[in-house]
Amino acid sequence: MGKLQGQSSFFVPGPPAMPGEAHKPLVEFLLREVRGETVLDLGGGRGAYSLELKKAGFDTTVADINAESLAVAEQNGLKTRKLELNEPLGENLADTVMMIEVLEHVPNPEEFLKSAIGAARKRVLFSLPCTDDFETLFESGLTYAHIAVSDHLWHYSYDELKSLLDSLGVEYSLTMGDYLFPGAGIKLLRGCFKGPFGFLTMLPFRVMNKLGLIPKRYPSRFYGIVEKS
Repeated sequence: MGKLQGQSSFFVPGPPAMPGEAHKPLVEFLLREVRGETVLDLGGGRGAYSLELKKAGFDTTVADINAESLAVAEQNGLKTRKLELNEPLGENLADTVMMIEVLEHVPNPEEFLKSAIGAARKRVLFSLPCTDDFETLFESGLTYAHIAVSDHLWHYSYDELKSLLDSLGVEYSLTMGDYLFPGAGIKLLRGCFKGPFGFLTMLPFRVMNKLGLIPKRYPSRFYGIVEKS
């Protein structure tokens, strides 16, 4: 889909998560789907998700190109590996390789995913923003702000991401989750995001959403699993 830039919303995750601030649904996904004892957190930044897996007893290593992020991971007792651009990753490095919100940032997602698959002995776990109905979400201000910034190089619909995985000839599962507001709610609230009182207008809906009282329709994240044969 290419690059997109534009408005933000109140769904703002901010910079890479600090240790202790990992997104709960992603942590649950990882704890449920990791196989084996060793985990390579590819593009793991500050190690927020590696730390959660380490607490659960897994042997984790954070691999990233950003030295400052790796320094934070090390300060929290995590093993790290500094990567260089275009550096060959290696084969069979860990039982599970995970990539949390990484593929949308790399110049060549297909080659990057192939490299991750080669580095895994059992499976690869990944997540990335779901833009299956990006136009509706974007126009309504109901999608994560970081989807629309310039460092996101790729925006996938379900069919586009499935096509990429099919081209690799691997066994995989791909699901969509982290659902947002329904279409009717978006249309009714569309005019409430603007103006000086927009935040106050939206506050009751934000509270209701947190309490699970608003039905949801639009997925905001892909969850993927690639099995090694």
